Amino acid sequence: MATVTTFTAGVAGASGYAGLELQRLLAAHPAIAPAVLQARSGGYDPIDEVALGGCDAVFLCLPHGASRDLGERLAAAGTRVVDLGSDFRVAGWTYGLPEIHREQVRAARCVANPGCYATAAILALEPLATAGLIDGPVAIDGKSGVSGAGKEPSAKSHLPDVHGGVTPYSPTGHRHIAEIEQETGTTVTFTPHLLPTSRGLLVTAYVRLTDPRVDLDALYRARYASEPFVTVVAAPAPQRLAGSNAVHVAAWRDDRTGMAIVAAALDNLVKGAAGQAIQNANLMLGLDEGLGLTAAGLWP
Repeated sequence: MATVTTFTAGVAGASGYAGLELQRLLAAHPAIAPAVLQARSGGYDPIDEVALGGCDAVFLCLPHGASRDLGERLAAAGTRVVDLGSDFRVAGWTYGLPEIHREQVRAARCVANPGCYATAAILALEPLATAGLIDGPVAIDGKSGVSGAGKEPSAKSHLPDVHGGVTPYSPTGHRHIAEIEQETGTTVTFTPHLLPTSRGLLVTAYVRLTDPRVDLDALYRARYASEPFVTVVAAPAPQRLAGSNAVHVAAWRDDRTGMAIVAAALDNLVKGAAGQAIQNANLMLGLDEGLGLTAAGLWP
């Protein structure tokens, strides 16, 4: 049986939801072992950069805005870094969406992991954008479980406030808009909604087509035929993907209006965070990108 070289990984912010998910996935990874786990204790000052810098790859699972200084110092020291926050996603480090930037990620030492909503929205729109089929601005509706808000308690994620309902938030100016526009080259309106579930994410995009006769199903199946984690399905359902690194997409053509309706579902903590980070790290370390990420979703 062939042996696999074991690489060491460091996780800064190991006690958050993304950090815990990384630990779950790395525990079963055949070639990347979690060697340095650093959790928050009244702030991020206690982080041991020397210990992290001794790892083959470091995952930064810090709050948005808290990764920049640490990430830049680790990068300057030559450490491979995947930042799960938003600090380097726009015009910064290599954008870590392997389905679009696989070769750039493979050659990179510093990767910005995409946001969860951005991952789903970009993969939903990319076939249309690449084919020049998007006519004008795109409207995107997003829905996600409360784990996307992070582990810190807040009124927004308090059980009595979310149980049994659905609520829009950040209806304009959401930080994922910049990522979506950067990667698709189109202007978008994006409004996310909070679902009363722990995990799972669904986006639905509404696109006016430049060619209302295009065979959308054929277009999407051809685009994603060789992608290990993207599957074209009849109707994406995030509850079927819990715990997996998979993305399910579907596209429908509305002949009456000349519009396309495109949907994508994923687990916001896996393909939307920790799983995609490992997929990127696999590429950066010269491993098969699917290593340690083959588990199917937990359903029912």
